[in-house]
Amino acid sequence: MGIFTFKKRTLHYILLTFFLLWNFVDVFSQCPTITNTSQSFCDVQSPTIANLQATDNGGGIRWYATASSTTALSSSSILVNGEDYFVDDIIGTCGTRQSVTVTIYSAPTGANFQGVCVTNLTQATILNPQFSITGVGLKWYTVPFGGTAISTSTILNDNTIYYISQTNPDTGCESSRLSVFVNVGLVPVPTGNAIQEFCNDSGNPPTIADLVASGNNNWYLTSDFGIPLDPSTPLVNGQFYYATTVDPPCESDVRLEVLVNIYEPNDAGNDGSRSICSNQVTTTPLFNLYDLLGGTPDNTGVWSGPIVTTNGFQGTLDVSSMTEVGSPYIFTYTVSSALCVTDTSTVTITVLPLPTASVTANPSTICENGTTTLTFTGTPNATVTYNINGGTNQTIILNAAGTATIVVSPTATGTINIVSVTSSGTPSCTNPQTSSIPITILPLPTASVTANPSTICENGTTTLTFTGTPNATVTYNINGGTNQTITLNAAGTATIVVSPTTTGTINIVSVASSGTPSCINPQTSSIPITVLPLPTASVTANPSTICQNGTTTLTFTGTPNATVTYNINGGTNQTITLSAAGTATIAVSPTTTGTINIVSVTSSGTPSCINPQTSSIPIT
Repeated sequence: MGIFTFKKRTLHYILLTFFLLWNFVDVFSQCPTITNTSQSFCDVQSPTIANLQATDNGGGIRWYATASSTTALSSSSILVNGEDYFVDDIIGTCGTRQSVTVTIYSAPTGANFQGVCVTNLTQATILNPQFSITGVGLKWYTVPFGGTAISTSTILNDNTIYYISQTNPDTGCESSRLSVFVNVGLVPVPTGNAIQEFCNDSGNPPTIADLVASGNNNWYLTSDFGIPLDPSTPLVNGQFYYATTVDPPCESDVRLEVLVNIYEPNDAGNDGSRSICSNQVTTTPLFNLYDLLGGTPDNTGVWSGPIVTTNGFQGTLDVSSMTEVGSPYIFTYTVSSALCVTDTSTVTITVLPLPTASVTANPSTICENGTTTLTFTGTPNATVTYNINGGTNQTIILNAAGTATIVVSPTATGTINIVSVTSSGTPSCTNPQTSSIPITILPLPTASVTANPSTICENGTTTLTFTGTPNATVTYNINGGTNQTITLNAAGTATIVVSPTTTGTINIVSVASSGTPSCINPQTSSIPITVLPLPTASVTANPSTICQNGTTTLTFTGTPNATVTYNINGGTNQTITLSAAGTATIAVSPTTTGTINIVSVTSSGTPSCINPQTSSIPIT
């Protein structure tokens, strides 16, 4: 029983297994199959799920994003490059799903700006390995869409955009196109002179920029490496330099070698000059113009000018034929060479005129001890040697305007003499000029005075007689009073009557001559003048009342030794002389009442002064 049961169950399992296997085979026989598990497309086709290829074995086709996804993808879903897609039947009963790996060929990859450096344009084709573009079956076009691909031998144009597709190796379709701006740098090996020569102009020395080679260049100090030299770098004599052709970012691999030779510039020296006094031209010996140049002139030059020179670059010159009129004489020294600019300098020979001068005196007639201004006129800055009346030579220097003045005081009539005139500068020319102008010295006028008489009575007069320089005007005063003037006549005399009031002096203050100039002599001299006072007297009567026929004593008192003239009652004048004590007495006997009258008083001595004094005393 047990064995039967076991066998029965075993048979049941066998039958069940067979049934299941039968149904499994039936189901899987309807699942889609994939022949090509790697399917590729081009991006321009915009491939979708509908473009995937699988064999429908009766169960239909559904595509899934994953092996276990339960949501089928729409037939319009865009395929994604590199993704795997899974296929199943419509009801999704296929179990393990077959898959397809999708490859979509889009535009090739690479920089949108690319250049090639070529030494010849035939190298500028799409096959140049300098292009870096990743893709399969690349094709180049000149348009972004359509058109015909260019051949591999086509020479590419500089600064041009090209459009490049890649080709699907499975289907032969073409992708979209990569736009590439192509720069073609033509950098052939530069050409130029292997030896280049320059002039070392001190103001503009040669530099790298002056080197010449074909094309646009970089210059180096070595043939295969180094840093490009700055164009302003000065060139070095005897140095080798190496040039490449440059069309950025391209540069030729091979360099042109150039040897630089630098020559010093032509040097004609600095301009020179020499001046010769006109009176020395014929005696000046030959000399070399070259020696008059400044600096360090080359000795390869030639001279040209108005007079032929000898001895080549020395320029030996004979000046004996030169004149003031032809001056200045300019000679040119020219130094030239093939590379450097011709240089010239000049030597100027000037024949100097002899300096001159003249003199004027203002005024030309002066008073003794007076001054005059001498004005010298002549060659500017010259030194004038002169003397006065042949005395010691003196000098004066004219200013830049050619004038000079000096104030002098000659002592005697004579001349102002110019002895010579010497110019300033080098050489200094001397003109032994002799000229003179007259100068007149007027003597100072003089005068003296006398008084006749020199002693006068008070209120008296005296005659002053002035004697001196004819026609002179004498200024004088009396006792220091107000100055007065009197003019002498042609004989040199003049008189005037004066009445000094006190004893003092007659003073001559100054004497001025007539004519032009009027010379004034501040002469101081004086003579004494004595003014005698008038004598005086008075009288007394003692007694002043007398009897008829009686007498009275008259006492006169006054100036000693004076003579008093008097009368009694207007009678006959009588005189009485006072003693040295100034008194005198007399007894008189008037006959009637009246007066004793003093008529006048006369002094003793010379002159005798009379005072017409009137006075009286009564007498009874």
